[in-house]
Amino acid sequence: MESLAAKVVERLNRAESAAELRFCHDELARELRRCLAPEQMKQLAGDVVCVHEAILRRAFFLAERETMKRSVGIRPPAWCWYVMGSIGRCEPTIWTDQDHGILFNCPEEEEAACYEFIRHMAAVGVDMLHEAGYPYCSGYVMATNKRWAQSVRGWEQQLSSYLDSGWPNDIRFLLIAMDMRPLYGEAELAEKARKALFAALAKRPPLLARMGEHVQFPPVPLGWLGNVQTERWGPYSGAVHMKQSGYVQLTNALKWLACFAHVPTAGTAERRRALEANGVLTAPLSDAVCEALSVYYSIRLKYSTEAGDGREYVLWRALERTEQKQLKQAMRTAKRLQRFVARRVANIHA
Repeated sequence: MESLAAKVVERLNRAESAAELRFCHDELARELRRCLAPEQMKQLAGDVVCVHEAILRRAFFLAERETMKRSVGIRPPAWCWYVMGSIGRCEPTIWTDQDHGILFNCPEEEEAACYEFIRHMAAVGVDMLHEAGYPYCSGYVMATNKRWAQSVRGWEQQLSSYLDSGWPNDIRFLLIAMDMRPLYGEAELAEKARKALFAALAKRPPLLARMGEHVQFPPVPLGWLGNVQTERWGPYSGAVHMKQSGYVQLTNALKWLACFAHVPTAGTAERRRALEANGVLTAPLSDAVCEALSVYYSIRLKYSTEAGDGREYVLWRALERTEQKQLKQAMRTAKRLQRFVARRVANIHA
């Protein structure tokens, strides 16, 4: 797989259209279908991240070039296209939707013209990624949404309003923004924005506590007797939603704990390691979380190599016996980490 990733990235660096980007995306999927042995999973994860980043960077570059060619607005002196979601946390599967935004900095008198440039570039980039096999984000967390494409001044004002109000939707946006990771452009803009967010939350214990309560949901679909609660009705009856069955609960819990412990990192693995090093997570709990994340990633990667809706659903009976056992244990770990967060939230309230 290492040679495949290198070959795909080399080809991506020469791509001139969305069709060429889609070809590389499809090639990655084809190769992964033949290389899903458990012992290869760590290498596969790195290759998947590498190829996704190369596709996105090339799309962003082509969008920037197209916007400059058309002389739309004024190109900001400093700007950064950042990613969030699974790509921001460095854990995407093959087919992932778009989660990204843009931050820029410019003289105040040029801000309106710079917004023209950014909005045009965002529209070109978003459509190009869609053609390349990245669905539009259902929650509209994309650079074409002004909420996620802002000047630094606008971003700071928006962030301040979220921090001061703390409504459920504001908490959801804050949790999304905590995954900000720069990918193309002036990286320091996104790095500073994420670190400022973590620092601001650390100074607001009541808001941090409400965010901790938020990450207790959705509940892990595992009953008291160890029975996995699959979908009961509809087209996915008998299936497990792999993201909602413990994976989201683990990543959100680690995200909150990273904020609680003043660890302003973006990647899930990096957060877990830092939390263990800081003594927030014991070594046994950290190891259990690491194993659970690996199980979720392996199963999601194995059963979602085809593009299309419903790829996160896996029929319980389609899983191998070993996978069922591993997934149940991963669910137990997710519930355990949720309880761990709940105790920290209770300490804040005390």
